[in-house]
Amino acid sequence: MRNLHPLHRRLPKRGFNNIFRLDFVEVNLDRIQQAIDAKLLDAGATINAESLVKSRVLRRARDGVRLLGRGEIKAKVNIEVHGASKAAVAAVEKAGGTVKILAPAKKEEGEAA
Repeated sequence: MRNLHPLHRRLPKRGFNNIFRLDFVEVNLDRIQQAIDAKLLDAGATINAESLVKSRVLRRARDGVRLLGRGEIKAKVNIEVHGASKAAVAAVEKAGGTVKILAPAKKEEGEAA
């Protein structure tokens, strides 16, 4: 007799899935600098997840934005993100800007009775 279940149901489950894991969107410094050069982002205003989505640097913010250090940034900018690499923070501060790390957004949970 043939097994009627698809292959993914016949194979054993592997690993651990953390239901509280936050899904961050990553953005590199060179991408922010490109948007500033193209006048999509205002270097004088605070750059946060909302402004990155509005300027189409990111498609959606998900649980927050993480700043990574690829490329260089020439503009003096103030950035508010949920996480940042040490290289990214150093590069922004070297250019005269600041990086503010926000508390991660909590996922909505059902109310406990």
